[in-house]
Amino acid sequence: MSVSDENLDNLRLAYERTALAWMRTSLALIGFGFAIDKFFEGLRGRVAGAFVLSPQFIGITMIAFGLVTLVLFTIELRLFRRRYPAVPRSMAGFVAAMIAALGVLALLAALL
Repeated sequence: MSVSDENLDNLRLAYERTALAWMRTSLALIGFGFAIDKFFEGLRGRVAGAFVLSPQFIGITMIAFGLVTLVLFTIELRLFRRRYPAVPRSMAGFVAAMIAALGVLALLAALL
């Protein structure tokens, strides 16, 4: 597929915005999941049995969903790069890897 230089720039910028949305979503899921887990960990004795699902389960699930979101983004990034190899590389993959490392650490902290 042939793309002009102007369209190539527009395509790259549109993809950057989409990549930022994927990363923002995953970071929000990881952050809120960790916060829910740690907040209710402090209230564990006072609100025992008040929840159908434990706050720890909800927090860990949100962190896991954030990590799955990053995996899906990585798949989308690879498909995009395969379809448009002329588009300059961005730092989105590197930033996603840093967020994934943060997510794995948050998941370990919530599990232990």
